[in-house]
Amino acid sequence: MTAAPTYFVDRYADTLELPTSGNLAETSLAWEHDQIVLHLGGQFQVVRELGRGGMGVVFLARDIALHRLVAIKVLRAEFTGNTEHRERFRREARMTARLSHPNIVPVHSFGEIGDLVYIVMKYVHGESLAERLRREKLLPAAEAQRILRDLALALDSAHRDGVIHRDLKAENILIERGTGRAMLTDFGVALLRSLDPVRADAAHAFGTPHYMSPEQAAGELDLDGRSDLYSLGVLGFYMISGTLPFHGESFEMLAARHIAESALPLATVSPSTPTTVASAVDRCLAKHRDERWRTGREMADALAAPRRRRWRWFGRI
Repeated sequence: MTAAPTYFVDRYADTLELPTSGNLAETSLAWEHDQIVLHLGGQFQVVRELGRGGMGVVFLARDIALHRLVAIKVLRAEFTGNTEHRERFRREARMTARLSHPNIVPVHSFGEIGDLVYIVMKYVHGESLAERLRREKLLPAAEAQRILRDLALALDSAHRDGVIHRDLKAENILIERGTGRAMLTDFGVALLRSLDPVRADAAHAFGTPHYMSPEQAAGELDLDGRSDLYSLGVLGFYMISGTLPFHGESFEMLAARHIAESALPLATVSPSTPTTVASAVDRCLAKHRDERWRTGREMADALAAPRRRRWRWFGRI
């Protein structure tokens, strides 16, 4: 493991908060809003601003031709003149567009018109998992189990396409209203293993420190899907216990704890958690990646609800 990685958290990590209260009078003052109206007004009618993250602003809009709601993510005004930021936004669109799974928010299109750089995505009618947890503090184990399984399947699909998310956290999970389906979004700092060369920034620890795997926190170059599964374990721990497994006053302190300290067994913190769920989360949080689940599919299968046994009766009539 390499020492003292550089952290890029708020600068690159983005959040899609859905839904938030919006005021059109305030939204209309936003440069990003005005750019959509100027360049895309014939295609989309902006309804309101949904949220702001490190790199982008997300708006709810109506697709005029197709009569559907969409989410439009726009590169923030202060970053449009930066070549690196524009390329990172392009990469997010390309990487997400190559993924197709019911638990991954799909990209409809991407475009650049002058200073406007935007991604059009499916609008998920619901809320982020972060909003849900802020309101309810923790989730019933059965619901957390279902969300973990949804996300394990989403990650399995992304990993098979060579995409490592690198920023799995509650803010980047959307819960669809009505179905309760969990959907993964925001591939802004994702890594495409098959195409990405080892760049000068590869040793930087991209992501959110509370959720980083030990190898990610240490800035290791050779990340694989098991790094995301560690983050999924952190999320599971958080959903069920109401607290994160590690805390720290600085990025360096958090990184050191992820690297060197073992998380408490989930059953110790939340004794009522079913053994299947607690064991699945604990395995995700193993310090050495070889001790974690090998794939998201393997974890999802372990979390699948047991099938009801079907009895067949044989005998003479």
